[in-house]
Amino acid sequence: MAAGCLVTRGSGADLEVLLVHRPKYDDWSLPKGKQDQGEHITQTAIREVSEESGVQVALRQPLPRRKYTLNGQPKVVDYWRAEVIADKGFSPNREVDEIRWLPAAAAAAHATHPLDTGLIRQAPEPATVPFVLLRHGHAAKRAAWSGDDMDRPLDPEGVGQSDDLVSRLAAYGLDRIHTSAARRCVQTVCPYADRYGIAVVAEPELTEQAYADAPEAAKARIADLVAHAIDSGQATLLCGHRPYLPHVVDHLLEGSELLGPQDTVPVASMIVLHLAAQGQRHRVVALEHHLL
Repeated sequence: MAAGCLVTRGSGADLEVLLVHRPKYDDWSLPKGKQDQGEHITQTAIREVSEESGVQVALRQPLPRRKYTLNGQPKVVDYWRAEVIADKGFSPNREVDEIRWLPAAAAAAHATHPLDTGLIRQAPEPATVPFVLLRHGHAAKRAAWSGDDMDRPLDPEGVGQSDDLVSRLAAYGLDRIHTSAARRCVQTVCPYADRYGIAVVAEPELTEQAYADAPEAAKARIADLVAHAIDSGQATLLCGHRPYLPHVVDHLLEGSELLGPQDTVPVASMIVLHLAAQGQRHRVVALEHHLL
């Protein structure tokens, strides 16, 4: 398993694509590399871009998975569109001795491998924004909790999950964090929020009981968050509860051929919807479902 990115900067006529030169193969390609043991594939993608080019990126919509044979062994590479969030500067290294930013058409012509060329041709497509739906981490058992369910906290397993989620969420460069006002949801997102200095907005309409009592009001609030994400271009996280998350996904996918999770949403798993504007509504360009 490996992962890489179609990294772009600028827009319109100024859009450029990042290519790297690998002296071992004497080729020009999109940055990519092998998955480290214990590493989530999204982390592989952003790490490889950083190591090969000095560019830090945030993932956007996934691109078609590539499968081929290398030295007689099967290889699978997952790709994402990616936006530049910082540039530490390039230093030639053992794997990459030169990088180039080229207009999309020039990059497609310059790339050595036809598989890369096919991906590069997608660079001019409209940008999307991630809207991440996250189920809270493992919480104390209801039967063992005598207080108000709103105050039921994460258990030690859930606390560990909330810490592990930091790097997973960071792959998407989140700008805004909204969460059910329930304590277990707030606790799940706080490690990421604290790490990156993002305010946590508690949503009383999106607690488990509030959604059960007034689902249309909850859907309206989620629609507001989706609209703001698209209008502002800000990657947004919403942390919520198992009973309603699949229904929210199905609602947001109305009119799309994409399918949401067909079973329950496990604790600390996240569904990433990549959104684009479509008139007065939204269009879901791609969907990812990542388990912790």
